[in-house]
Amino acid sequence: MAKTILIADDEPDMADFLRTALEAEGFAVESAASADAIVAKLKTVNPDLILLDMGMPGLNPVTPAQMVREKTRTKAKIIIMTGRDIAKEQKEGHLKGSDGALQKGAGMDAILNKVKEVLG
Repeated sequence: MAKTILIADDEPDMADFLRTALEAEGFAVESAASADAIVAKLKTVNPDLILLDMGMPGLNPVTPAQMVREKTRTKAKIIIMTGRDIAKEQKEGHLKGSDGALQKGAGMDAILNKVKEVLG
């Protein structure tokens, strides 16, 4: 059975890019474009992984993964996607609740490698 990934990103081009690449790798893909949409989606879907845009509307921009976990009680792995400096975000505790981070704009190989690494 295919692993399910929830793409949580408010940028349609990024979400479409990720969906196309992940489906080509055999993943089942769902999407949400806001914090409210994430909460609603997680009531009906139990993803293995959430690719979470750090700057999505309605999310706490300081600790978005922690916010998603607290609001939904999801056990899914969470990878934060950000355009910010990942090392700085880690040092400041902004990645709390996540299982990893990806630089937005990273190539698809880097994204797929991180997804596969986190999913095991």
